[in-house]
Amino acid sequence: MRTIAMATVLVLGMTCGYAEAQYVGIPKTFQPSLAAEAKRAQLKNPPLTTAPDVKTTLYRIGDALGMLRGTDERDSIITMDWRGTGTMTVGGQSCRLANYRGQVRYNVPAMRTDFACAQADGKPGPRSVLVVAGALAWNETTPGVGGTPALDTVTDRLVQLWSLPHAVYKAAVLAGANTKVTLEGGVLYVTYPLPAPLNVTARVALNTTDAIELTMDSGEKYQLSYWIDRVEMRAGNVVTETTYMDYAELNEPDYRSEVLFPRHIVQKRGGVTLLDLTVVRTNTYNPYVVMPVPANVKNAAPQRAGSQ
Repeated sequence: MRTIAMATVLVLGMTCGYAEAQYVGIPKTFQPSLAAEAKRAQLKNPPLTTAPDVKTTLYRIGDALGMLRGTDERDSIITMDWRGTGTMTVGGQSCRLANYRGQVRYNVPAMRTDFACAQADGKPGPRSVLVVAGALAWNETTPGVGGTPALDTVTDRLVQLWSLPHAVYKAAVLAGANTKVTLEGGVLYVTYPLPAPLNVTARVALNTTDAIELTMDSGEKYQLSYWIDRVEMRAGNVVTETTYMDYAELNEPDYRSEVLFPRHIVQKRGGVTLLDLTVVRTNTYNPYVVMPVPANVKNAAPQRAGSQ
């Protein structure tokens, strides 16, 4: 069991029209065992011959990702922030990303994607800020500013949110008895419906053979496995497939949290690559992330805005 104390004191500042936050009180010399390369070893487990039960499967997913904290091992992930480089399909055309930032708040749920494509001279082009919160979606000129309704994108943006590895664990737990685990061709799959307002089924392939063995400070050995390898989201005849590779601790060196995030993300739909992202930095210490719904967006969908 891995446990870690999470600092709770926030220093708030206003940046780009919305609040940013940093946690203070974390010892600058703090380095969890996971960050010490000499204390970790890559292992290969034999293929599974029988499928474990749902409870065991979900526990091992959440544990490997570093989501289960404290003596009662509760899911402690509320918000996340990550930045990356790579390519993205925008308006049917592939662009090289000059910058990319993703933010998520799971208890809404809500997600903001903030990016700009590189121009011919390498400089950032026009900024795009895409937001979804609950059953509403909108675009912003800068984070928290200039919201315009984009209600026809709700399903697509929620699919992106619920495709994230930590969201997979949350949604599968939320689905309760509707979550199923099967072993097919030696690959362990988790299948479950996504929460409202989506009518989408998720099918998740797990990598149970690759493992990391940690040697804790006490000398105890502890193994992490059950990595989320591929997520398929089916909405009618539309299938969005997202693959994840190379899970790692990507926070700043003095902000280590033992929450793992995939370094490489590839998302495809209908054979078209929508996103090929290399993640370079994360903040998994529950950073201050908010996506307040603009009044004009609420007014554009009053029948749905009442739940916000």
